[in-house]
Amino acid sequence: MNSDSPFHIAIIPDGNRRWAKQHGLKGYKELYDRGVEGLLGITQAAFDGGVTHLSLWGSSHANLADRSSDFFSNIDRVFRDNIHRFAEHPVIEQYDVRINIIGEWRDSLTPKTIEAMEKAIAQTAHRKTRELTLLIDYSGNRERTAAVHSILTDTDSDIATEQLLRSRSWTGHLPDLDLIVRTGSWTDPHNSAGFMSLLADETQFSFPELLWPDFTGETLANIIMEFNSRERRRGK
Repeated sequence: MNSDSPFHIAIIPDGNRRWAKQHGLKGYKELYDRGVEGLLGITQAAFDGGVTHLSLWGSSHANLADRSSDFFSNIDRVFRDNIHRFAEHPVIEQYDVRINIIGEWRDSLTPKTIEAMEKAIAQTAHRKTRELTLLIDYSGNRERTAAVHSILTDTDSDIATEQLLRSRSWTGHLPDLDLIVRTGSWTDPHNSAGFMSLLADETQFSFPELLWPDFTGETLANIIMEFNSRERRRGK
């Protein structure tokens, strides 16, 4: 990557429940606590590897709307108990990282969890060089619907048509995605719920042969090296 250009990677962590079944885990607590531990190392590896914008899909809208109360209470607790670990992680200060949280999480999570997330956003708002985006209660399909609704209710906009949808989207301020990494899907490589589709016109994909809890910072570092060696033709 050109060192002067944005470098945006998004990660879709798939395979948690399959991993839990393989390892005999019955509840969600240990599984999601393990996932957070891995995320800290992955965040470090991303920024060490030259990433300027890292987006992590923490939960889809369907995850929170359609799952059991046990699942919801545990994932809500994980967000509440661990968001400060991102805000206070040494790499956040080292690389001047701002934390952003995108999605409908303010409508779904508990008040204490929302408060903890708002605190993390405020704590890092002054940082400008890099951005860590957590996508919580997020669906790309719902993002597009909300953007279109915003356009239809405001007919006075003078923004060019090709820019308008993006300007009204939740993720529109972010640079185009260079790479989406999805774990747990190497036998069925695919996107889900229109994930960040407004930023993905020229995106490449990586499908490592790992379930999410086995994905590490070292894995991501190797993926970044491989990506940087690719010839990106962009239709030429």
